[in-house]
Amino acid sequence: MERIINKEAEESKREYWNTFSSFYEDTAELVTLQSSMMLYSITQSRNKSRICEVANGCGLAIRMFVGQLMKERAYMFTSDISDLMNEIFVKRFGEAEFAKNEKVKLTSLEETESVDVNKLVSDLGDDVTKKVFNIRASNESLPYPDACFDLYISSLSMMIVDNHHNQLSEAYRVLEEGGTAGFTVWGRKENSSFFTFFPKVCKEAGIELDTPARTNFHLGVDKEALVADVKKSGFKSAKAYYTQINPNLGSPEDYFKFYIGAPGFAPAYEKLNDEEKTKLKETFDIKFEEEFGLESETGTEWEILVVLATK
Repeated sequence: MERIINKEAEESKREYWNTFSSFYEDTAELVTLQSSMMLYSITQSRNKSRICEVANGCGLAIRMFVGQLMKERAYMFTSDISDLMNEIFVKRFGEAEFAKNEKVKLTSLEETESVDVNKLVSDLGDDVTKKVFNIRASNESLPYPDACFDLYISSLSMMIVDNHHNQLSEAYRVLEEGGTAGFTVWGRKENSSFFTFFPKVCKEAGIELDTPARTNFHLGVDKEALVADVKKSGFKSAKAYYTQINPNLGSPEDYFKFYIGAPGFAPAYEKLNDEEKTKLKETFDIKFEEEFGLESETGTEWEILVVLATK
């Protein structure tokens, strides 16, 4: 089935994530690391040789993978739709201790519709034993040939793309027969207090937030439906389960800074006058102490849905 790509939506998402890149690295990357490490574990990533990871973000998880799990003679192609995410990815990779080893090399590629994977890998020669490539690309339209990877990783990105069927189709296309794909998406809203807490605070403080037409929970709400979509894309096997990753941003002030700076909330916060901002902060302090304070035995929760598929 022919893929129809919404270029306008892609450009909007590129701009969104360009805005969020530095904020994401500062506040969220340690949290989402849990999802990435889970995928590296359940996909047996240390036994794979030809790896594709989409939506690489700022690259903390990939640096840990390359430094500790990636096998010798393996190669990895990483991509993100955001220019600034990729810039941070390349910069931080170069700062890593293992990057000083001449046997490890990151190559930053120009955006293109067609990447000759075999030639790029071959051109680096045998002296480089861990080969990593980075390119700007959309999950919905990858520049790689058919059947050139044995592992595909997508951590917390498929619920963000305009059309997840396109992403699933591309994941299937670039994997070889018998290849493994690991996906995570946001789970169910009712089990994700990390994201539902601040809207409740805003409502109690009398502050209205814009309601998006689609939230990031839209795929995780129905596990069976997502598994059916994965199989419809061609995968012969797909297993899914819900689990928790546990955000701990630090102090209440760190949480408040995250919420008012996140792209989903920041525009509304910037429109508030000083009195409204004060009321919001006071309400936040009270509610946070009640639900997650020192006397509480409950931390903020974030449910994710994990899918493991085989081509």
